[in-house]
Amino acid sequence: MTEGMNLAAGAHAPSPVIIAVFVLGGLVAVWCGASWAFNVRGIATRRAENIRQRHLLGGAQLGQLDRSPTMWAQPWYQRLMGAFMAFAGLVMVLAGGALWHLG
Repeated sequence: MTEGMNLAAGAHAPSPVIIAVFVLGGLVAVWCGASWAFNVRGIATRRAENIRQRHLLGGAQLGQLDRSPTMWAQPWYQRLMGAFMAFAGLVMVLAGGALWHLG
């Protein structure tokens, strides 16, 4: 039980589970982010359209029929978020590699 707490103190090598979480989570984030950033199969466009429709429907329920679309309902914004997600995934993969080499 105390062996897990020594990880922060640097007494032992990082757990292989932590390294696997960083590397696998980073690879998934890179894959999903790149798909989103490059609009593979229209992911970003569909998501932006769904957000726009929910925004308009929420406005119609409140009696506001002329609501302007938000920034989140734009395909360029969704693609930008995909690029950020892919970058964060790369950082996670690099952190997992650094943890592996430290151990």
